[in-house]
Amino acid sequence: MIDKAKEEKALKESIENKKLTQSSVKNSFATGLTLSEEDALRAQIFGCWSVPLGLPYDENLLVKLKLELKKDGTILKSEIVDHQRMNMPGQKFYKILAESALRAVRLCQPLRVPPTGYEKWKNIQLNFDPTEMLKG
Repeated sequence: MIDKAKEEKALKESIENKKLTQSSVKNSFATGLTLSEEDALRAQIFGCWSVPLGLPYDENLLVKLKLELKKDGTILKSEIVDHQRMNMPGQKFYKILAESALRAVRLCQPLRVPPTGYEKWKNIQLNFDPTEMLKG
């Protein structure tokens, strides 16, 4: 009986920790940057990003991009993390959004990156959430 209670407590803590991790990841825009650097990059890219009209904002349309950057902020490589999802049935809105996110990053380059810490930000992931964009 005691073991069962311990298991349930451990499971509950595990779920709570995952919720915290997922929500912080979802709210994060870029990895490998300080909060102020992330905010500056977000402002730059959101200025280049046109969120397509008519998207259903009740769906999970979070698009994650992986970028490999040069020291001057130009993009060496860009890819959609969940690329397979673009070609799945019923995912046309995701595909449209993913393509718009890639276009925004390319239009905005060279990205304004920190002058130091290249090893921390040369490979970053950007999270594009259209609901966040609309909130301002």
